[in-house]
Amino acid sequence: SSFVHFRKPDADIFKVALDTAQVKPHQVLYLEDRAMFVQVAESLKIRGLRHIDYESTCAKLEKFGLKVK
Repeated sequence: SSFVHFRKPDADIFKVALDTAQVKPHQVLYLEDRAMFVQVAESLKIRGLRHIDYESTCAKLEKFGLKVK
């Protein structure tokens, strides 16, 4: 964040990340423990997943086709 001079929850930090990675929002799964930041990502059409605990996050990741265990 200090490199790009933006901080979450500023939507511009997500836009810079998308541009830098050269990906479209639908290609990204954003994992975060703060609901507000997930909402900002989702407002940009980035798929968001709120981390609450290990077990529930693993279960949610599996719904996206990602197996952690």
